[in-house]
Amino acid sequence: MMLAAGMLIMWTGYSVSLWGWCLLRGYDVTLGQLMSPAHPYGSGKGQKWPPPLMGPDVIFPGGRTPAAPAASSPGGGASPAQQQKLAQLPGKYAGTGGRR
Repeated sequence: MMLAAGMLIMWTGYSVSLWGWCLLRGYDVTLGQLMSPAHPYGSGKGQKWPPPLMGPDVIFPGGRTPAAPAASSPGGGASPAQQQKLAQLPGKYAGTGGRR
């Protein structure tokens, strides 16, 4: 029983460490794809290692969640009322629109 528990802990630790390394490198592979004992990543047709890189519009691997668009207003996303209040403040924030 202890041997099986040790093997499970080692396999889980290795898989999570490998997934962390993949996240740092920007590979588009999920934890489930790496940890699957029946169908690990690379066992299917056309799955070459290393996996493809995530695009700049992807926040997390596996899903196609687009990144939030950058604020295009000069006030850094502050509403006109907030910009007016910030413009009236004395000191380093005066007239900056909330930017430092």
